[in-house]
Amino acid sequence: MENNKNMNFDLMGDNLRDKVKYCGAGVFIYPMFKMIHPQNAEIDDHCRLFDFAFIDAGKSLKIGKYSLVTWHCLIEGGANTYIGDRVFIGPGSKVLTSTYELDGYYAIEKLPGDTRMTRYGDVTIHDDAYIGANSTIMPGVTIGEGVVVGANSLVNRNCKPWGIYFGNPVKLVGTREKPTEERKRIVEAMDWTKHF
Repeated sequence: MENNKNMNFDLMGDNLRDKVKYCGAGVFIYPMFKMIHPQNAEIDDHCRLFDFAFIDAGKSLKIGKYSLVTWHCLIEGGANTYIGDRVFIGPGSKVLTSTYELDGYYAIEKLPGDTRMTRYGDVTIHDDAYIGANSTIMPGVTIGEGVVVGANSLVNRNCKPWGIYFGNPVKLVGTREKPTEERKRIVEAMDWTKHF
């Protein structure tokens, strides 16, 4: 129990609600969810942030309405991360906005002088995307509207809207059918006036 005194429970679970830049209505933050730099985060209505996920809000983080960040996900800050509405990020997935430059540099923190270099890249995940479990999204990637990324994929390139991508690295393996007009009308009838 002595070690618990050093843990920062203020940055976990529902304690984050008043620390983020914006927290919409109906947001559910599970008790073992953790975030650093919450002042840079905007979380829109009805999002769910699951236990054991970790987010560094970095430069900026926006998560749209009804999106889910599930168990053991990592969103690593340093640049800007935008996640649209109704996005599912599957268990164990990683969204990276920085990586080390490897050629001619060391890949370790806190070395003196010009011995290491970090490369940053914004990540954008558009509305209605589905990121399968244990996928990794690399810095600078844009994932189009309605994209499905298969489980265990490495996303190191942009993905076109409504495509199905799978592999290491990902490649386009098919296209996804858009929601029916009837289903679309149900969603469009909802209140989206405060949409990011």
